[in-house]
Amino acid sequence: MAALTLAVQRLAAATVLSCHGALVAASAMQLETALSQVLLRPQVRIVVDLTAVASMDCTGMTMLRVTAGIAAEQGGTLVLAAPGAAVVHTLREGGTLSSIPTYRSVQAALDDDASALIGEAEASAPTTPWPLNRADRRSA
Repeated sequence: MAALTLAVQRLAAATVLSCHGALVAASAMQLETALSQVLLRPQVRIVVDLTAVASMDCTGMTMLRVTAGIAAEQGGTLVLAAPGAAVVHTLREGGTLSSIPTYRSVQAALDDDASALIGEAEASAPTTPWPLNRADRRSA
């Protein structure tokens, strides 16, 4: 099982969910449980701190997208903060970077600082494309 630790900090402006480890299929239940608890709070604004997330797969990304949708249905928001280059790449490739506001820092996310949003163009800086087939993966 992938190691994931979570810490919740409730502030007046938002609830910050700090993740440490890997947001992958093996840790999805931990993430789902934490996000479900945060959604119980009225006037939901969730900042997911990705500073210490080393990797993310489509399951982790889908969990964030679903939670963002639920928060929006409840009149709240879910935003992402401080992802590393590998996580930004995954968010961009999965289409999440354009659907969930993603900030360069937790403070920028708390302040809703539009100048600190990570944009599609900036995220498409040189990266290694994902291998298309098994043979490519083995040699990559």
